[in-house]
Amino acid sequence: MQEQEVEVSFCDLCGTSVPAGDIEGRKAVQLQGKTVGGCCLAALRESEGEKSAPVSVVTSVTGGGSDKGGDSGRLLTVAIVLLAALAGGVIFLDSRLSRLEDAWVKASGESATRQKADSEALMGLSVKADGLVAREDIDALQKKTDSLGESLATLTTDSGKRQAVLEQEVGGLRRQVAESQKKVVDYRPLFEDLRERHTRAMAAIEGMRSEVAAVPASVVAVADGKDPPPIVGAEVPEDLADHVRKLSSGDPAVRFEAVDVLVDSRNLTVLPYLLPLAKDTDAFVRRLTVDGLREFQKAEAVDVLIEALRDEDENVCDTAWRSLRTLTGQKFKFDAAANKESRGRAAQAWQDWWTKARPTFGA
Repeated sequence: MQEQEVEVSFCDLCGTSVPAGDIEGRKAVQLQGKTVGGCCLAALRESEGEKSAPVSVVTSVTGGGSDKGGDSGRLLTVAIVLLAALAGGVIFLDSRLSRLEDAWVKASGESATRQKADSEALMGLSVKADGLVAREDIDALQKKTDSLGESLATLTTDSGKRQAVLEQEVGGLRRQVAESQKKVVDYRPLFEDLRERHTRAMAAIEGMRSEVAAVPASVVAVADGKDPPPIVGAEVPEDLADHVRKLSSGDPAVRFEAVDVLVDSRNLTVLPYLLPLAKDTDAFVRRLTVDGLREFQKAEAVDVLIEALRDEDENVCDTAWRSLRTLTGQKFKFDAAANKESRGRAAQAWQDWWTKARPTFGA
C-alpha cells in the first residue's frame, strides 16, 4: 500500500504546523502566501467578533462579497498586521541583540586589555619586589651604618688630636728655621768684594804667571811647613796646570777661582794640590775646598774632611760633614752649631769608624 504525501504548512504567527486538510476544511486560512493556523485563527475570530461593527462598515465600504469572503479578508488583514508587528519586533530584537553583542565584544576587549595591563603591572611589581632587600638585611645594613658612623666620629677625634700635634711640630720647625736663618751669614757682599779684588789681581799679574813662585809663604804656613807636591808636566793636564799654579796666589779670590775650576774638573791628578787648601787662611776657600772633595772617591779626601770637622768656622764644619755623608754613605750625626767639645766628640766618632774602614775604602 503506497502512502499518500501530506503537505504541511506552518503558521506564520506561532510557527505551528498546519496540515493541508485544515486549509481545505477552513480550519486554517492561507492567503497571499501567508498561513494562519487553527491555533491562532480562533483567537483572531473572537477578536473580530468584538469588533464586528467596524468590520461590517469596512466591508460595506470596500464592497466585499459574501460574509465568508469578508471574514477571510478581515482575517488576512489582521494576520498581515500581526505579521508586520511580529516582524518589526523580531527586527528590533535582532538589532538590540546585535548592539548588545557588539557591546559585549567591546567590553570583553577592554576587559582583556585591562587584564593584560594589570598582569604587566603585577609582573613589574613582582620584579621590583624580587630586587628589594629583606627586612633582616636592612637591619644589618643599619647596624653597619651605625658602626661606620661611630668609627668616623672616632677617626675625626683622632684626626683633630693629630692635627693639633702636627701644628705644634710645625710651629717648632718654624721656630728652628727662624733661629737658623738668624745664624745664616750673608756672604754675598764678601763675594762681590772678592770678585773686585780678583779682577784687580788678574790685571796686575797678567803676563807674569810663569814667574809666580810655586809655594808662597802663606800656603807653607797653613800646610804645617810641608811644601805642596811639585807640578809634574805630564801628570796634570795643560788646561788645569795654570789653575794649579793659582792655588799659590796670595789673593784669596784667585785661590777661590782656581779651586772652583779644579773641583769642577773632577780630575784625580789635581787632588794632591787641592788637599792643602782645606787649611787655607781664608774661610771661603776652605769651605769651597771641603765641598768639592766629595767629588773625589779617595781615602786622602776622607782624611782631610774628618780633620775639617774641627774647623773653627761653623760653615766649614757643616760642609765637611755633608761631604763625608755623600762620600762615605755613613749617617753619623754632627751639629756644626754645637760647642767645640761636642763637635770634637762627633768628629772622634767619625775618626773611630774611619780607622777601621780606611783599609778597604774604595776597594
